[in-house]
Amino acid sequence: MENNNVMTPRRSLEIISEAIEQGRRDVERNAGTPMVTWGVLAFVTGCAVFTLWTLTDSSSWNLLWFAMCAVGWGVYAARRRRERAAGQPSSYVWRFVRWVWMVFGMLAVAVAFIGMLSYDVSVYGSHLPITATMILLLMLASAVTAYVMKDKTYGVFTGGNIILANFALMYPGPYEALCLALSAVTLLIVPGIMINRQAKKRD
Repeated sequence: MENNNVMTPRRSLEIISEAIEQGRRDVERNAGTPMVTWGVLAFVTGCAVFTLWTLTDSSSWNLLWFAMCAVGWGVYAARRRRERAAGQPSSYVWRFVRWVWMVFGMLAVAVAFIGMLSYDVSVYGSHLPITATMILLLMLASAVTAYVMKDKTYGVFTGGNIILANFALMYPGPYEALCLALSAVTLLIVPGIMINRQAKKRD
């Protein structure tokens, strides 16, 4: 009886592997829909900003990004309340991935705010490249998710977005919004759909 209670190194590794796999399944079940939601919001907002900025030649339409954040956070908060009410458990891996995306969201808002301040030429010597920085932050959050999911396709999408970050630097103006909209498609919408499909196959 005593031997049955002894934790062998092999059994310890098995338990750790099972916990990691369970965490990956939790990510599959929970991450896809929020990614698609945020991706659609970002894509629609990016296309709207690009169109309105082009037609009016006014960069003030970028304020729509803040409205998008307000809508997105409202949808996310409502979803979290439903999860808590249902008593849905979450693994450490899923909490970690969720934390990474929350940090990305907070940094994105901070970058946008500081970026607007940097347009004051009396204080700042150059402008902060807001869009390119956003895409790089989005790539980092996506890279963490791709690693957790062990998804090579998602990893390729993530790395490929460096091209869009470069375009945002090369063509400042309305096309920056279009670059961010395309990033939302490749880093949020498409991977989110893929994750949801994997979750359905498991179920």
